[in-house]
Amino acid sequence: MSTLTQELRKTSLFVNGGTIFTMNFDFTAAEQREILQYLQQNNFTLFGFKGASGPNQVAAGLPTWFAVPYKEMFGTVEIDYEPLYKVYVFNKAEIGANTTIKMEALSIEIPLGSKVQFNSDGTFSTIGSATPGTISVLNNRPAGTSNITIGLAAKVNGVFAPFCAFTSTPQGTISMEPNQKVVLFAAQKNLISGSVVGNAAAPGCTFEFNASHINFDLEMIPSTFGITNAPGGLPVTEISSGASLSQLLN
Repeated sequence: MSTLTQELRKTSLFVNGGTIFTMNFDFTAAEQREILQYLQQNNFTLFGFKGASGPNQVAAGLPTWFAVPYKEMFGTVEIDYEPLYKVYVFNKAEIGANTTIKMEALSIEIPLGSKVQFNSDGTFSTIGSATPGTISVLNNRPAGTSNITIGLAAKVNGVFAPFCAFTSTPQGTISMEPNQKVVLFAAQKNLISGSVVGNAAAPGCTFEFNASHINFDLEMIPSTFGITNAPGGLPVTEISSGASLSQLLN
């Protein structure tokens, strides 16, 4: 198999799923285990956020993609992400900070490059093709009905969870393009998957998956409890508390 063919195959797997991307922590070393003990005793949670682009994004921030309490962690910890997507709909349009988005309606798995229709009864229909790399949704609710929130859920640790949110008008179309940027931080926050957050609540890191970068080995930073790459791991960019998640990810 030629090098070009190999690269095209890797890219195809990356775009259409089939590759599992991982975020790894190793708490077996003494220093990392000591940090973990502190995080557990003080009710810290690891929060993950992911990016997408498109018109009419919710201004208040992004839904928390995943939240894993450090009390659940020990030894080596692996968080798995597959680039597989479903469309969700939340029956509210006024989304403020700390709103928790609920996936009131959830489609089957939708390939990138698809256009789907959301119907008034809460069902979805595939109606055609969209720009490659995007998923488009026609809101087929009648004119005069209220706006709703539409977004994408991505598969993390075996579960589809929301990671972006857009305001959708009746008879309007939203085009959403997921990217592979991720932000992580650890904080003493009472957030769950779907909780809308505008800014990083603590220092953390950002990085981007691609066809060549599929495994990120990470570790906690003493004192600040930020996150960086483990020695020998792929480099990540450290971020400060208060950084805008929308600017980092979209």
